[in-house]
This record gives sequence, C-alpha cells and structure tokens, in this order.
Amino acid sequence: MARVTKHRDKILEALRNLFRIHKQAPSLNELCKELGMKSSQRGTLQKWLKSMRGIDVEWDDNFPRSIHLLREEPEEAQIKISPEETLRYITTGLVEWEQRKPEQRNNVPEGLRIGMSQMYLQSLLQGDKSAPQNLPEFFKWAQNPFVEEKFNSEFENLSPEITLIDDGLTSDFTRQWQVEGSNITKEVQEKVLQDVLNHCRGNQLEAEYRAFRKLIITKPVLKYSEYRRMLLSSEFRSLRNYLSKVYIDLDKFEEHEFYHFCPRCGYIQRKRANGTYNCRNKFCDILCVKQNLPPLPAISKDEVFENYKIVTPGIHQYVTIPGIWEIYLAEELSKLGIRVTLWPEIDEYDLLVELDKNNRWAIDVKDWVSIHPYITEVNYRFDATKTLVVFPDEREDTLRIGVVRKQIEKELGGVKLKLMSEVIEDAKKNLNKSTN
Repeated sequence: MARVTKHRDKILEALRNLFRIHKQAPSLNELCKELGMKSSQRGTLQKWLKSMRGIDVEWDDNFPRSIHLLREEPEEAQIKISPEETLRYITTGLVEWEQRKPEQRNNVPEGLRIGMSQMYLQSLLQGDKSAPQNLPEFFKWAQNPFVEEKFNSEFENLSPEITLIDDGLTSDFTRQWQVEGSNITKEVQEKVLQDVLNHCRGNQLEAEYRAFRKLIITKPVLKYSEYRRMLLSSEFRSLRNYLSKVYIDLDKFEEHEFYHFCPRCGYIQRKRANGTYNCRNKFCDILCVKQNLPPLPAISKDEVFENYKIVTPGIHQYVTIPGIWEIYLAEELSKLGIRVTLWPEIDEYDLLVELDKNNRWAIDVKDWVSIHPYITEVNYRFDATKTLVVFPDEREDTLRIGVVRKQIEKELGGVKLKLMSEVIEDAKKNLNKSTN
C-alpha cells in the first residue's frame, strides 16, 4: 500500500502536468519550479521522492531525466483538437453558407468543411460517433442547445438556450464567434491571441501578456530546449496552454532537407520553384534587400527533427510581422532615455510614451499598405496629451501620409497621423525643451 504523505498528491499531479506538455522527464530543478519550491529545497524534494520510489515513481540513478510514473495514466491521443478553433471554423462557415444564394450552395464553405471534419475526428478520439457526418445531420445538430453536446464540454457558463441556428437563421452566438478575412485558417490561428488577451484581462495579467506578446514577435522560431524553459518559467505558467497552441513543431509544418529563415523576421522561408528561398511576407524581402541584411544560417533536416518550434502562420502574419515595428519604435524611443511601455493596460493600445508626468503619448502602430477604414476606430485618449497613429517610413511611398494627413485627421476627433521618423524627431525636440 502506498505510503501517503501530504506532499504525495502534489508531486504526482506536478509530474502528470509535466509529462502532458514535455517529451522528456523533468530534472529535479524543473520539478521544484513546478511545485513552487526553491532550488535550495531540492534536498527536501529528494526525500519525498525517495519515500515514493518503487510505489508511485522510479528512476535510474545513472541517468538524468529518467524519473517516470509507475502507474501511467491512459495515454492521451497524439492529435489534439482545440474546441475553440473548431467552433470558429464552424461558425464562420455557417455564416458564409447563410449569406450565399441557394444556387451557390453546391460547394460547402471551407470553414464549415474543416470544422465538421475536426468535430468528427474529435468524436472518434473520444470513442463515440455522435458528431454529424453530413450536412443534414449538421444542420439538425446546430439547432440543439450548444451546452448539451459532448463536443462543447470545455465551454463554461453558457446559457442552455444557446444554439448555432435559431429560428432558421444563424444565432447571435454564431456571429459572435465567426472570423473575417480571406484566409480562414490564418484568421483562426490569430484568434488564439484574442483568447490570451481575454484571459489576461480577466485575471489582470499585464506583465504576463506583455511577455507572451513579445516572445511570439521576437522569437517566432524556438529551439525545443528554450520552448521547454518558457513553459516551465513562472512568467508563462498561467499561459502555458496558449503557448502550446501558438507554437507548433517545425518538422511537422514543412519538410525540407534544409530549412532557411528570414533575416528580418526570423521565420521559416518558402522554397521557390527555382530552388531559392523567400520570406512568407513580401515586404520582409524588400526590406532585407534595402537594409542589406545578411542571410541566417540554414539548419539541416536532421537537426530540426523534434528540436524546433515555430509560431503558426496566422500568428506570424498578424502578430509577428506588425509587432516588429511596435518593438522597433519602442526601442528607438527608449534609446533617448524615454520611458516606453508596450501594450499598456493589457493591450488597450500599442505604446505609452511618457516624456514626463505631464506629457504622455498614446500610440497605435499600423503596418498598412493603404489607409484602412478601421483607422476611424482609433479613439482619442483623454488620459494622454497626444493620441497618434504611427506608420513605418518604409510605407510612405504608398500611404503618402504627408499628402493625405490633413484630410483624414478631420474625421479622427483629435487623433493625429505620424511617420515613425516624425515621432522620434518630435520626442527629441520635447526632450531638448525640457532640458533647456
């Protein structure tokens, strides 16, 4: 009979959590961190483990990271499907289907096709076949209360009255979950950041959100050892589940003999038909040439195997690429000795620039090809002395901010348009005034 201690259950739960997210067994230090213990308490942890040895756990004294559970839990399926992701595909496809004319409904919308496939696969992994297998079954299923379905077990605090179809039309709930954009897969992947944002706002995790956002911008490619360290760190502990959704295995994403990476954003490049490589973002390629950035070392297939993680293409396109400019502007202003906060108040806007206690700028950075109608959604902030929408100078050839600025600003209620060089120059002038 197992010797019961007040620490046994905590240790077993910590080990189970670690084995769910890691391929390797944890080191003693990593297990200490997971338990919230200090490194100086390793000796105490060793004593507790010895009392469990041969009963709950075992290890080889001659090999590191060899600890394992003697009574293994049933092995989880290797394929993990996000219910939130599936719901976004389904709702987006359902809205698209509703908007089509009857004669255009011969082809199932991509979102609905992907979502139904994921539902059915998840149903099989759970050992039943209750998920709808065709459109008539799906439309019947979509009229049932959402909370009654097995697929929906991870959604909490939903009204039993919620359905995807209500009186023959898509429900408010469905329209709330749909995503918009030309590439539904990337749009769904990017929505993970919205989940992170909601979680951090709900739990007041401003520092954790800032660290998460900065990580996926500055390190779109991670060695597995670094990814593991991030998962175990206290900084990302509350966002561990989201990290595992944002980062995917590089060798499972694409298979090449050699992997090449963009010198600017650091993401995996695409191989052209002629054997050369280019970034998945065309503007990155242009800037690499303009800035004469040297190529990064390629990595062989053998080195990559199970050793590298990359952010999903949707995160790269919608978060990493525009985020490069946000961090660039923050760093340039910080070099002047100015206090800059990235994504203040858990991403109310991009940069808070504090020249002094009476001079605070709220900045939204936009890496747009043209002035988007969404610019009218940027609200003037009364808690700041200036509210600015800032664009990279490299976009000026197409944006022509110097020409269109006055006309557009008339519609923005005090919000001003600036190029990055103008913001930096204005900051220098303000600093000179304060020192004179």
